[in-house]
Amino acid sequence: MNVLVTGGAGLIGSHLCDILLDSNHNVTVWDDLSFGKNINPETTFIEGDVRNLSIDEQRYDIIFHLASLKKVWDGSIYSSDVMDVNFAMTKAVVDKALRDGSKLLFTSTSDIYGNSNTFSEDDDITMGAPTNIRYSYALSKWHSEQYILNAVNEMSLKASIVRVFGCASPRSSKTWSGGHVPLFTDLAMQNKDIIIHGDGEQTRSISHAIDIARGILNSTNILGQIINLGTDQETTVKYVAEYIVKKVGSSSKIAYISKEAAFGNYNEIQRRFANTSKAKKLIDYKINYTTEQVIDEIIQEWQR
Repeated sequence: MNVLVTGGAGLIGSHLCDILLDSNHNVTVWDDLSFGKNINPETTFIEGDVRNLSIDEQRYDIIFHLASLKKVWDGSIYSSDVMDVNFAMTKAVVDKALRDGSKLLFTSTSDIYGNSNTFSEDDDITMGAPTNIRYSYALSKWHSEQYILNAVNEMSLKASIVRVFGCASPRSSKTWSGGHVPLFTDLAMQNKDIIIHGDGEQTRSISHAIDIARGILNSTNILGQIINLGTDQETTVKYVAEYIVKKVGSSSKIAYISKEAAFGNYNEIQRRFANTSKAKKLIDYKINYTTEQVIDEIIQEWQR
C-alpha cells in the first residue's frame, strides 16, 4: 500500500515507519523535523509543514497522522500556537483523506483524561479552567477528535483514533518534551540533579514506542472508534528516578520542588495508567516491554 505518516521522523512515527517498511509498504513521511530527526532512508521524506498537505498529489491508502505541536518550557512555542497549528494540521489531513478516499488514523493523547481514575474511552471528560494555558495541548487533541468523528458521521470519513499514553525508546528526545524517563536518564548519565515536582508519588504509564506503533497499525482495522494504547503498569515518578540513578551508577541527587512552584495553579495529574481493555478486545493489543525493560534499553543504547 501507499502510506503517509505525518510526524514520521518523531519517536512513535519512526518506529511505525520501520514496521510498515518491514511489511513492504511504500512509506512517505511529512515532517518539519521540529521534534525528531529519526528518518528511515527507505522512506520518501518530505520536509514540510503538514498544514500544506494539499500540495501533495500522491494518493495514499492510509494516512497516519502523528505530527503534533507541544508547548515547550523555553517559551519558543506559545499555547495559542499549539491549539491553532494542531487543529489546522488535522483539518488538512482530514481534507486529504476525504479527497483521496484514504483511511485515517489519528493519534490523540491520554492528557485528555485529566485526573480520571478509570481512563475509559466512554467516560465523560472534565478538564480544568481555561485560565490555565497548560490545558491547550489536550484541548487541541480533543477538538481534533470531535472534528474527525463528526466527519465520520457526516462525510463518511474512514477513520479511527488512538489515545496514546506515555512511551519511550532510545530515540526519545532528551528534553522535557520526551517525558520524564529520557530526561531523568540523560541527567543521571551526566551526574546532574534530578528535579521531581511534588513528592514523586504520582504514577505514570511508560511503554515502549514499538508497542505503541504496533497498536497504531492494528487500529486501522477498527473504524469510528477511540482506543487507548499504552501499558497498565503504573510506576511512580520517584521510583523511576531512583531506578535510573541506580542502573546508571550515577551520583545524581534527587531533589523535590512543590507542584505550585513547578506548575502554578495547574492540577497535575496524580495517576496515569492505560486502560487497554477495549484495545485487547478489538485489536488483540499486547505489551511486550515492561517499563524497566524500556529504561534498561535506553540506558544501554545511550551508554554505547
